[in-house]
Amino acid sequence: MGFDETRLIFDPFDGLAQAKLLAVFALHGSALTLLLMLARSQPASTLGRMRVVSGPSPTWLVLGLVLAVMLTAVSLVAGQTAGLGTLLILTAAVLTLYVIEFSILLSNGFFKNLFDEALQPEIRLFICFVVMTNAGYFALMFLKDMLLSDNLGG
Repeated sequence: MGFDETRLIFDPFDGLAQAKLLAVFALHGSALTLLLMLARSQPASTLGRMRVVSGPSPTWLVLGLVLAVMLTAVSLVAGQTAGLGTLLILTAAVLTLYVIEFSILLSNGFFKNLFDEALQPEIRLFICFVVMTNAGYFALMFLKDMLLSDNLGG
């Protein structure tokens, strides 16, 4: 299937469509779980201030999985009704939110410990943003190639 085709994706809901949806769910589930884990370790962050995320109970994990299921359902509906182009734009928008949140959390956490006040916070945030933009780009290209595939293997 080519990118220029207007054929709807997930239209025949067969094993290939199920595998594609499972990969979309795995991406969103792992990204949201990691994002919420990082936010829990930084209580001063925007997400870390939310009571659901910072609380002692494992509701943050349930929240991440529920959001991943909702994003996968929206992806399914967009793929069945609007086609591949809309699905890729939706995925790119969600990945952009992930990139921004991961950049902020990593600049205040991992990279702050790594560079230890040797860099100004703005430069540290820029470095994190560049790193996470590359990660988001490769995730989007992986999803594009996976969604365009016509078979499960090889």
